[in-house]
Amino acid sequence: MTVRLQACEDADLPALTGLWTSAWTQAYPRIDFERRRDWFAERIRGFMRDGVAVVLAFQDEQVAGFVTIDPQTGWIDQMLVGLAHQGTDIGQVLMDEAKRLVPGGLSLDVNADNARAIAFYRKQGFTRTGGRSNEQGAAIDLMAWTPAGGS
Repeated sequence: MTVRLQACEDADLPALTGLWTSAWTQAYPRIDFERRRDWFAERIRGFMRDGVAVVLAFQDEQVAGFVTIDPQTGWIDQMLVGLAHQGTDIGQVLMDEAKRLVPGGLSLDVNADNARAIAFYRKQGFTRTGGRSNEQGAAIDLMAWTPAGGS
């Protein structure tokens, strides 16, 4: 199947928010992500206003995943592949695009209990650079990627 990438537009926000809500609800069912829909949509709008790249991956004309990349810092605030598309090449395509947009290096944080995501990031060349706890006390790993030969 062909994956098509495009910059997020306002018209994409309902589908993007639905994808985000369903994936996070599946991962952490005790948290009410439905109540966070408006917060998330406003966060994405803010990213778009501030020049953060919000890249959507479409498969069969449906949003299958997305990544947000700050081109100034290389910070990936969000990367998500929808439940129906996990295990496909969507994540690889999105990460390749992030590396293309910011070839000097990327960084992100990930829930320390998200073994699948951590394994994916390690496969992409990310290494753990530190850790912290979020506001709820959950462990967070900080990870970074630098290109081969980079500092």
